[in-house]
Amino acid sequence: MSGSTAAKRGELRQKGLELRSAQTPREVACKSELICATLRHIPELQRARTVMAYAAIKQEADINEYWLSLLNENKTVVLPRVKGKDMEAVRFDGWERTIPGPFGIREPEGEPFPPKLIEAVLVPGVVFDRRGYRLGYGKGYYDRFLSALPPDTFFCGIAFELQLVDEVYPTERDVRMHALVTESRIIRF
Repeated sequence: MSGSTAAKRGELRQKGLELRSAQTPREVACKSELICATLRHIPELQRARTVMAYAAIKQEADINEYWLSLLNENKTVVLPRVKGKDMEAVRFDGWERTIPGPFGIREPEGEPFPPKLIEAVLVPGVVFDRRGYRLGYGKGYYDRFLSALPPDTFFCGIAFELQLVDEVYPTERDVRMHALVTESRIIRF
């Protein structure tokens, strides 16, 4: 990646974080509720028996309401856990079985879940572009993890409209989403 591309990606990441942080807690809650409502109508998520979700931090779209409801449908929900430079999925068995991870995110305790059994992944990000690429916090955890999943796994980005940009200048390591859900719409790629 050239220096100018890295600089552009850094600027996009910084701007995305600033815009997301400028929202009030009420705005985040209202928009998150709309995102959760949309997620309930996505066929790939309805069919999936195992869904990887995330515990929101730093003004991210809070989709806990959605994925907690999947447990009532006898679906398996897994959450990410950082292990060194990688990320693994671990079955969610209640908040009491989670601990703060290295970035302050609640991570489940227990054995890693077999990645080949994950059928859908709800992916947070700092910014997303109109082709389905994303920028996270810059450590590459999600891109490394997603690239190792079966090719038919459904990747669904989760973001607010204000996190959409024209281009994130993806690299060969970046993994493209199949869909993106915002408070206003679902975009298919």
